Amino acid sequence: MLRAVKFMLLAAVLLALAWWVGGLPGSVTAHAGPYVVTTSTPAALLLLLLIALLLTVLLRVLGGIRRAPGQFGAWRAAKRAAAGEAATLRGLAALAAQDARAAKAEAAKALKLAGETPLALLLSAEAARLAGDATQAKSAFAKLTQHKELKFLGHRGLLRASLEAGEHDAARQHAEAAETAYPGAAWTRAQRLDLALRTGDYAAALGLTQDKHEIAALATAAARQATTPAQALAFAKRAVKADPLFAPAVAALANALRALGKERAAKKALRAGWEAAPHPLLAEAWTPADATPLERAREAPELAAANPGHVESELLLAQADLAAKLPGEAARHAQAALEAGGDDGRAQAILDQLAGKPAQPSRFAWLCDSCHHAQPDWAPVCPVCHKIGSLRWRAPGTALV
Repeated sequence: MLRAVKFMLLAAVLLALAWWVGGLPGSVTAHAGPYVVTTSTPAALLLLLLIALLLTVLLRVLGGIRRAPGQFGAWRAAKRAAAGEAATLRGLAALAAQDARAAKAEAAKALKLAGETPLALLLSAEAARLAGDATQAKSAFAKLTQHKELKFLGHRGLLRASLEAGEHDAARQHAEAAETAYPGAAWTRAQRLDLALRTGDYAAALGLTQDKHEIAALATAAARQATTPAQALAFAKRAVKADPLFAPAVAALANALRALGKERAAKKALRAGWEAAPHPLLAEAWTPADATPLERAREAPELAAANPGHVESELLLAQADLAAKLPGEAARHAQAALEAGGDDGRAQAILDQLAGKPAQPSRFAWLCDSCHHAQPDWAPVCPVCHKIGSLRWRAPGTALV
């Protein structure tokens, strides 16, 4: 109903306008050389309207002819882009299906049809990587780093390629670039940590973890490889702060203090560690490496007094007396260690040695609490499962309390 009313109103307006034009008085005369044309005013207005309409149509036709090549090119470009997108989608499906041949073929089509778009480059790089073509993969990933949106993926691919090729310096550069492109990414942090562990850069690895056990292990390792006593002391303090009962950290702290000439502070740290959790590493660090056996036997009671009657205290005294050739005292303390529960074989080995019998090896070792790998020396990372801070001093087959 409303449309009908609108139509009737429009028709009425047009009819009124035509009626008004048709009733205009006067005439219009046009001169063109020897020709003179005279017509009424309504006819002249109608003629002008027709001329304007023809000019408008002509201009539109000429504009369409002028724009035709560009429109045709845009149509072709859109068609190629659509075909390139379809090839990209088929290539991604082939990647998911682990079909390297099909993925490379579709990647080539996508690059040819759509050009070096970010998605086409990513498809080409991953397809080449799946096919084992490291050169093409690196080239595509390098081009991908020039695109702002996918720069992270480009450096990520180059990082993996560098790690596979054993190029640790290049891998470190790409890891830093990936961190800049996408700050705070968990994947990048994990890769940087793994790279630091592979190269033994424990100081760098230390800043990439927040687990207290891992911090204690990495800081202890960093203290051991520090180039100056001051650096070693800073790392050792951080390790002890993360885990005050961690014997390698306490021993590293004592060694760093001793290297700075702070002997009293070193022994104070060792006594505190021994009182909290006696350990053979602390006993080893108690006296300087160049001390004589007799000096060790003379100084051992001072450390043992920090935790009297403990198995490790009795073993410390027994081993020091044995090295100083004090068999009576060595036997007494070894027997006391056995009575205190020292059944790991170390106390019995001392008694067997004093009796001239072949000693049985100790069952204690550094045991990984993840894969149960055992080794005689402590390390910040398990060499088998590569877990950080997983090595604990205990006998195989016993639970860690």
